[in-house]
Amino acid sequence: MAIEPTTTVIRTEGIMTAPVDQEIVLLNMKGNNYISLDAIGRRIWELLETPVRVDELCQKLGAEFEGTQEQISADVLPFLAELESEGLVRVAD
Repeated sequence: MAIEPTTTVIRTEGIMTAPVDQEIVLLNMKGNNYISLDAIGRRIWELLETPVRVDELCQKLGAEFEGTQEQISADVLPFLAELESEGLVRVAD
């Protein structure tokens, strides 16, 4: 399913994580791989602990980081799509 600004997403349960300085490492046992997220990716991961609409997520990020809403949305949407393809986030029911 395509992730759009009105889509509600949440982290997939059971993903193991480990903070490393400002980053976070996600261990995906199902995919047998790991992904390292930078400080912004880590913040997105934290905000996905509870279901959140993508447009609301982008607004929260805009309050914390520099960038226009259009720029933030243009960066966040493909990032979330990548996390979804790795099985790390899912569209909330």
